[in-house]
Amino acid sequence: MSYKFGCSKHLEFPNGVVVNDKQEIFISDNRAHCVKVFNYDGSFLRQIGGEGLTNYPIGVCINQSGEILVADNHNNFNITIFTQAGDLVNASESKVKHAQCFDVALMDDGSVVLASKDYRLYIYRYVQAPGLSIAM
Repeated sequence: MSYKFGCSKHLEFPNGVVVNDKQEIFISDNRAHCVKVFNYDGSFLRQIGGEGLTNYPIGVCINQSGEILVADNHNNFNITIFTQAGDLVNASESKVKHAQCFDVALMDDGSVVLASKDYRLYIYRYVQAPGLSIAM
């Protein structure tokens, strides 16, 4: 069963995880097309994203501003940024197509590192300015 903008509380294909300082666990779920948020007791709290926005997430990170970055490799490499409550902040799509991607991480300077099936790491630097979209 699939949901367009509603995830089930169960994990379908989890592939990335990050925690915040509020004892919340953010898990990217590739088949559910979203990030599912649980507390440390395992109770489902909310979902972030959904099909059409975070189609096939491959990872999730929290940046220095406390925002949730969801990496998606559906068609092209995409980064979608949300508040921790799940409100959309910004979205960006790279024009570069990659082989299947496995994971994503943030560097200290905010750059995004992408691990790909072609045995390479790709580094994307993004800049977010008020009122402007992300440049990659």
